[in-house]
Amino acid sequence: MRVRKPKQETSIDISSLIDVLFILLIFLMLAVRFTEPTSTISIDLPKSKTDQFGTESIPLRIQLKSNGELYKNQIKMDIETFANSLEMNTDGNLGVSLEVDQHTEFRTFVQVTDILKSKKYLKIDIKTKKE
Repeated sequence: MRVRKPKQETSIDISSLIDVLFILLIFLMLAVRFTEPTSTISIDLPKSKTDQFGTESIPLRIQLKSNGELYKNQIKMDIETFANSLEMNTDGNLGVSLEVDQHTEFRTFVQVTDILKSKKYLKIDIKTKKE
């Protein structure tokens, strides 16, 4: 007569699997490319082959909406206030990020760029949507 051995229960220790999953999760969280926060002002930017013209990180941000509204660093103002509040760029190193709605009147765009030129802002980063 044969004596049967009791079957051993096989189990998988998943604690090391959980550790590996957490390490992968942390790696993916750190590897994700974080984008620049989007503006709260909705502008219908014109399309181009690239995202923008210019590559510098610029602290002064000017936005022109199709209804003629002008924003300087998220603060709404008119053309005269904009011209008076804009400081003179004495050393020429400061730049401007310009976001213009594609339906904005060209006259408004010319007025803003003329003010920028008169205040010696020559580095202008024009934002567009990538096609």
